[in-house]
Amino acid sequence: MDDVLRQALEPVLRDIESTGAPTPRIGDADWANEAAMLWSADGSGMGVTVTATDPEADRTAKAADQVQEWVIEELWGQAATNWPPCPNHPDSHPLSAEVRDDVAVWVCPRERTVFAAVGSLGHR
Repeated sequence: MDDVLRQALEPVLRDIESTGAPTPRIGDADWANEAAMLWSADGSGMGVTVTATDPEADRTAKAADQVQEWVIEELWGQAATNWPPCPNHPDSHPLSAEVRDDVAVWVCPRERTVFAAVGSLGHR
């Protein structure tokens, strides 16, 4: 995995750790420079990729969105699948990764409220 993708993934991996969500095993992908595979314990995997020429916040938000999809799939059938849960609607939907003021943030998709920078969940 190259440094561009590693830098984009680091904040969302901190959010996984701080919230106790499942953690993927990350491996290289052969199909692109800024790509990696997120592997599950059962051997299934999902690709994650960013574009090196995008601004850093956009790369982080894009990585967060893709990792969130992987986490939700991992939680399916075992626990609530709304990771990370929206503080205002914890039984309804997860937060969404977006870029606001050049920062990747977790936002309530219903109210558009920013709750935390990607990488700072559990550290508010």
